[in-house]
Amino acid sequence: MQPARIVSLLPGATEIVSALGLADRLVGISAECDQPPSILNRRRVSIAALDPQETDPAAIDREVRDRLASGAPLFQADPAALRELEPGLILSQSLCDVCAATPGSLTAEAIGAAEVLALDGRDLDGLLEDIRRVAEAAGVPDTGHALIDTLDRRRRAVRRHQTPSRRVLTVEWPDPLFIGGHWIPDMVVTAGGESLGAPGEHSVVVDWGTVRRFDPEIIVMLPCGQSVAGAAQGLDSMRSRPGWDELAAVRNGAVYLVDGNRFFSRPGPAAFTGLELMAHILGTGQPDPAPGYWRQARREELGEAA
Repeated sequence: MQPARIVSLLPGATEIVSALGLADRLVGISAECDQPPSILNRRRVSIAALDPQETDPAAIDREVRDRLASGAPLFQADPAALRELEPGLILSQSLCDVCAATPGSLTAEAIGAAEVLALDGRDLDGLLEDIRRVAEAAGVPDTGHALIDTLDRRRRAVRRHQTPSRRVLTVEWPDPLFIGGHWIPDMVVTAGGESLGAPGEHSVVVDWGTVRRFDPEIIVMLPCGQSVAGAAQGLDSMRSRPGWDELAAVRNGAVYLVDGNRFFSRPGPAAFTGLELMAHILGTGQPDPAPGYWRQARREELGEAA
């Protein structure tokens, strides 16, 4: 039986549901869900505990670490709202405690009789598998297969136009310095670049000495949950590091600011637009898939020595 009512606690899952043509069944969403615009009137059933006005990367990281160390949740699902909505399917994730509500944050009373499906794709193949699982759970497997075929064709098109490999540093958080993890290194490799992290691995903190030895030829600032403006703010932390202006990417002005929230942080169809954007930045000849959602850093933003 197809679940008539779906609740999504994850922006990427909300985008998957919509891409499957099931937006009319979506009755509840998280505080972070913002795409597509047609779902913005749905009831918000998951709230982020972090201060939305905080913009300093180091301060945000400290707050996250303090809450995790104390056992306090970063996202709180409203059990009363879930009970009232009576969903047949609840979509969550098990990949990252910092990104969205996990199944462990839901009480049995809040879940009721609903099926809880946790998305856990770690690379591009895993994202396609998550789409298949959502489509199966929602009772539309054929639609899921068609969507997967479309996204995979786009991935194959990127592979066909790879250029000579260049070293690419993807910055998922500037202070402390996290490199992009999960599907982000897969994007780099698929587009023909050399990634500091391996596809499927978690985002991890790296020491600055490792970055200097890697000497990236391209730097892509794609901070988790942040826009282009957030990526630009992250440059403050980067250019204060010793030897920043000696990196090949900085010397050549090959530093790019992208909307990480829109095309890189979310496990869903938008990640394949992120893949195409990565390919465009790497110079594969891929047309710009997201005008206005990225830009090249200006020389003055890179520091006086650039």
